[in-house]
Amino acid sequence: MLNNLKLVLSQNRKILSIFFVVVFLPSIFLAFFGMRALRNEKFKIQQQTLEEHKGYVSSVQKDIQDFVETQSTDLMGLANSEIFSDAGYSEIRESIVGVQQRDSFFGEVVIWNKKGELWLPVYQVFPLTSKTILEPDEWKTIQPNLNEAERAEFQQKDFSNAISQYRQVLSRSNNDKVRAWILSRIARCEVKQAGNKQALVVYRSLIDSFPDLLTESGRSLEFVSRLEMLNILYTSDNFEALFKESLETYVRLEKKVWSLDISQVKLYADTLKEMINNVVAKELEDVYPEGFLAAVIDFQNKVEKKLHIGRLAEFAVQDVLPYGEDILDRIQGANFPILKNVLMFEGEEVFLISVPLNGPNQGFRMDFLGTIFGANDLTINADTLLSENTPSGISVLMRSNQTGRIVFGEEDAESKKPIFTDLFLDNFPPWRVELYKNEAMGSGFVLYENIFFWMILTLLVILLFGSSLIIRLLAQEMNLLQLKSEFIASVSHEFKTPLTSMGAILEHLQDGKIKNPDKIREYYRILRHDSDRLKRLVLNVLDFTKIEEGKRKYRPISIDIGRLVRQEVESFEKEHKLSGFNVKLQMENNSFPVYADEEALNQAFHNILDNAAKFSQREKKIEVFVERKGEMVEITVVDKGIGIPENEQKKIFEKFYRGKKASSISPTGTGLGLTLVKHIMAAHEGEVVVSSRPGEGSRVSLIFPIREGGE
Repeated sequence: MLNNLKLVLSQNRKILSIFFVVVFLPSIFLAFFGMRALRNEKFKIQQQTLEEHKGYVSSVQKDIQDFVETQSTDLMGLANSEIFSDAGYSEIRESIVGVQQRDSFFGEVVIWNKKGELWLPVYQVFPLTSKTILEPDEWKTIQPNLNEAERAEFQQKDFSNAISQYRQVLSRSNNDKVRAWILSRIARCEVKQAGNKQALVVYRSLIDSFPDLLTESGRSLEFVSRLEMLNILYTSDNFEALFKESLETYVRLEKKVWSLDISQVKLYADTLKEMINNVVAKELEDVYPEGFLAAVIDFQNKVEKKLHIGRLAEFAVQDVLPYGEDILDRIQGANFPILKNVLMFEGEEVFLISVPLNGPNQGFRMDFLGTIFGANDLTINADTLLSENTPSGISVLMRSNQTGRIVFGEEDAESKKPIFTDLFLDNFPPWRVELYKNEAMGSGFVLYENIFFWMILTLLVILLFGSSLIIRLLAQEMNLLQLKSEFIASVSHEFKTPLTSMGAILEHLQDGKIKNPDKIREYYRILRHDSDRLKRLVLNVLDFTKIEEGKRKYRPISIDIGRLVRQEVESFEKEHKLSGFNVKLQMENNSFPVYADEEALNQAFHNILDNAAKFSQREKKIEVFVERKGEMVEITVVDKGIGIPENEQKKIFEKFYRGKKASSISPTGTGLGLTLVKHIMAAHEGEVVVSSRPGEGSRVSLIFPIREGGE
């Protein structure tokens, strides 16, 4: 096979050279530069996209940082105003409230000092300073009587005697604080001796008469009394009154949050919530006032929101206090710096922008002014830019560098790798902006819209088409060369066999050793058979050569096809007499006049009969049918031979082709017989029809029109 390939390449060297120079090299050359152009175009688009992404991220950063700078500038302007030097608490509060009304994103304003005392001007009318509880002078003078009453209460457990002694002291007192403290002790003793009704009366009087006083321990007398009342109502199962008083307590607590100490408010709120939860656990839905639970939840949420602000302010102040003190110690009259701090409060990032103040004010030193806002305030401020102006096909995330948490964007992008990341300048806020490409979004480079793509595609198509033609040509040449080699071997074998036989017979005849006339006639018959065989073989080869060169000519005359078939069958039987073949001929009529080349038709019919005999090994019986079908005559040869596989039935008419099984059964043959039959039938406007099944035999029909004269 390798030798055949070399020979084919050598024979087609000129065609291959032309293809290589005219088609292959230019296509590769142009495709190479086209690919470079595509790569450059893609890189250019990627750079443009990158610049767009950078510009978008810069605009996001600028928008957020502009917001921060605006807050800083407004805060500095407020701190530098004369109001902190000359005005009182109400004027300062009004000024700050006015700023917040003009800018809803200003955040929570807080003022504090080095001691950690803070003031939330928007919520508190004046600062709440931690002071020592001062005992009235009268409290000291009645101390012996109080000691005697306490002895009866705590040591003797004589609560009636203790109440009596407390009331004697109460009757002599004119100081509201003293009277309130003593009444609180009386109510306590009433509870201890199960005088719940009397205790409720006393606690109610304390609430109504002394709403702003503190207890001896510094707690709100009103809320301590209210919680004690609720506890009495709970233990006595007076739930109807409990529901009413609990809502009233929530109303008062929500209203007075900012006038109380934050830690105490949390204690009151937690105690009240626990008590209501215990009531709810008793499953008393039937006795709840309408809307009770909804109202409780609403009040709890309101109180919790205010507590959150208070806790946030306390946390921020305590966190930056050491740093702020150091700033105050170092500035010494220099320009006030703007301090920016990032804090983690209850799992969330909060920001504190603050500036130092200078100067006392009504006993509460104001050392710092600050505004506190959360991450949402920053992202909400840039929400339009982040949501509406995002480049198409891009998802945006802002992530905290401190916690890694997403502060803006959808979490489904986390599993992907960002296509662009950038940090905020000065790390404030301490975030990074990440851009992600959506799955449905391409690279921005649309391949099929580029002229170089179509140029390369066209070149590849031309190259592939040309290569396929060349490969097909070489394959055909190799196949033809192989078939020719097999043909030469087969023809040599076909010639060698009869020539050898004829040579041996002639040698015997020439020596004169054969005296028997019958034997001599038999030898002459064999010589005649072999010479006819060689003649037909030569005729087939010559006819095929003429067909290949387009020089095969036919000389049609008026003939009787029935006579032709009958004569050929008789001749065939004589040739194969010794082989034992039986040919059965059936004809509807004795005469079928046609206008055709008698020699050609005889050659075609003989080739069909010869194939039937050659491949009929099991049952040596051949049937021949001649019948008229309309204006057509059909000659059919039926054998009981090896049959032809369906996938070979179309190939058997190709030149030099021989089936696999046929080649193994009969090594002789040129592969030209059926090719000649097909050409002869086509020249007579007829056709060859093959019907066969492997192992069952074949049916081959020659069909052509009936015509007389030169019709």
